[in-house]
Amino acid sequence: MVPIIDFRSSTVEKQMHAAYTTCGFAVFTNVFDSWLSEFLDWQQLVEEFFNLSDVKKTKYSYSGVADNLGYSGITEERLTPNKPGDLKEAFNWKSPDKMKDQYWPEEIPEFKPLAQKILRIAQLLSLEFLYRFENILKLPKGRFVEQHLDGASTMRIIKYPPHKGEIKQDQLRGNEHTDFGSITLLWRFDDVSGLQVFDREKDGWFDVPIVKNSIVLNVGDMLQRWSNDTFKSTPHRVVNAEMNKARYSMPYFVDPGRDVLISNLTDQPDKYPPISAEEYLKWRLAQSSADQSYVQNKEIEAEGVQYLPNY
Repeated sequence: MVPIIDFRSSTVEKQMHAAYTTCGFAVFTNVFDSWLSEFLDWQQLVEEFFNLSDVKKTKYSYSGVADNLGYSGITEERLTPNKPGDLKEAFNWKSPDKMKDQYWPEEIPEFKPLAQKILRIAQLLSLEFLYRFENILKLPKGRFVEQHLDGASTMRIIKYPPHKGEIKQDQLRGNEHTDFGSITLLWRFDDVSGLQVFDREKDGWFDVPIVKNSIVLNVGDMLQRWSNDTFKSTPHRVVNAEMNKARYSMPYFVDPGRDVLISNLTDQPDKYPPISAEEYLKWRLAQSSADQSYVQNKEIEAEGVQYLPNY
């Protein structure tokens, strides 16, 4: 089961160690309460953006693996490469120095400034979590956090629209996958169910509890690799629950700097060979997009990259 943790608890690191060495997921309360009004305003703009016509939204279409920016339409992404496209649409943005103006929706003038503010809030919160992972791993202060200060982190808003049409075999709102980076912070803007994680011990899928004003945080593949399998990157998915309702969420994918080497941070024997964060991330992104040529071209270079099985 996914634990619920008070982020301001005196035992938060102990609880995090227990959660991320087993489940790989936790729901955190008491994290961003001082910014609740900003997130309420942002939710309105998110809904306004996705309510634009398809013609207008496609002006800001996804830029591909190289930049990982912009809008992607329904079924354009496949979180499990050998299964049908996911029943969702999304918009990605990054810090101002990495975000190109062409991707900001001109129809909603308030969108860009508030999106940038929400990103800054997410960045600050991610550092608080990274400091705690650093302490759990008993690393020198700042060593792990510094590798994320100029990272390639990505913010994403997602709409899982109501769906009454055909659903293909094995097609979900978001198919099973593991996240590629270090950690992912997830905001849910409603109480629509669907997010599930895989429990390896019980060999089954379980719902992530919905808690008002909380953040879900999960470990990604890079941190599992970095921690030499101390922390677990767990398969998760969004199932076709309550399909008569729209579901909105916002993940913040926290990645290290592109030149950072992902290598064993523990004092245990290495389980995996080192690989740069950039090559690892690009290869994984290419798997879930139409850019399969990149995957094929990088197969030899990326030998040794760990892929967790899709359940």
